[in-house]
Amino acid sequence: MQHNPNKLIVISGCSGGGKSTLINELSKLGYSVINEAATEILYENNQINPCNDPHAFCQLLIERSIDNFHRAKAMRNALDNIIFFDRSHLEGIRYYKQLNAIDSTKYNLFLDDLRYFDVVYIAPPWEEIYCQNETRKHSFNKSVDDYNKVISFYPECGYQTIELPKITVKDRAQFILSSIRKM
Repeated sequence: MQHNPNKLIVISGCSGGGKSTLINELSKLGYSVINEAATEILYENNQINPCNDPHAFCQLLIERSIDNFHRAKAMRNALDNIIFFDRSHLEGIRYYKQLNAIDSTKYNLFLDDLRYFDVVYIAPPWEEIYCQNETRKHSFNKSVDDYNKVISFYPECGYQTIELPKITVKDRAQFILSSIRKM
């Protein structure tokens, strides 16, 4: 019996726009999920901080995200062969390029070699649910600025984006699942 390849589906968008809550909901429904690498790195390692050493943080973020990609590709028995990602390595690469490092193109090969599902779901800015916390210390306006950079990068890399409606988390999960079934 041949294994169907997993669909690796990215949920991206505005920081504080409900991505992680949505990922948690999809997990409750039985789907495999990969949590955001940046958040995990910040919880695990207080030495590497994006403000103090953005290059080191970004490189670790990309490496962790690529490891997550490979781990997801190898997963067996994922419900409906779907694995959801809270962000992706593409965002780390975009950020690395933005830093204008001398070797800013060193990760470009991963843009084409490690492909996700062709559609990326985007959580838009949603001020009513936005809140600052230990890892999200920036303002809502900073989140919106970052969001605008992120949403333009995915189409540049050949992905279609679908904006998530501002509805309950359960309805957002059903919106995504219904959309995937139609493809």
